[in-house]
Amino acid sequence: MKLSGLFLISFLASSIISCSPIYSVSYDSDKNFDLIKISAYDWLPIPKEAKINNLDEARIKKAVNAELEAKGLVLTSNNPDFLIAADIITEEKLRITRWGYPYYYSYRAYNESWLVDSYQYQEGTFILDFVKPASKNLIWQGSARVALDNDSTPEKRDKLIKEAMQKILQNFPPPLE
Repeated sequence: MKLSGLFLISFLASSIISCSPIYSVSYDSDKNFDLIKISAYDWLPIPKEAKINNLDEARIKKAVNAELEAKGLVLTSNNPDFLIAADIITEEKLRITRWGYPYYYSYRAYNESWLVDSYQYQEGTFILDFVKPASKNLIWQGSARVALDNDSTPEKRDKLIKEAMQKILQNFPPPLE
C-alpha cells in the first residue's frame, strides 16, 4: 500500500511540473474605442519602481513586438495610435494540497506526511496596458498569472515570457460583439 501511495504522489507531482506555468489569462477593453482601426503603437518607458529588470524588459518588448507585428501593427514613435506600458507584480504563494484518502484516516497519526503536501512558489502577474497617447486613458489591458522560477535559465525565461505574451495578446484586438 505504501508503494502505491508513493507512485501516486510521484505521478501527480510530475504531472503538475509538466503543466504550463501560465494559469490565468484575462483582458479588458474600452468598448467606446475602436481597436480595429489602429495600426501603430509605441512603448512608454518602464518606471523605475516596476520590478522588471532590463533583460526581462527586452524579452517582453521583443515578444510583444513580434505578436503585434504578426497582427499587422507597426512600432513607431511618429504619431502612434496607442502606447504600451508593461509591469510585473510578484507575490510569494503557498500551495497546500490535502490528500484526503478515506483509507488513511484510521492511520492519520502515522501517515500525516501523506495527507498534506505544501509547495512555496513565487507568482508573477504580467500586465500590458494599452493607453491613448494624449490622455493616457486605458483602452485595453491584458494580464497573465505565472508561476515563476527564479533559478531558470535565460532560455527558459525567454520561452516563458514569449508564451505569456502570446497568450495575453491572443485576445487583442478583442472579438467584436
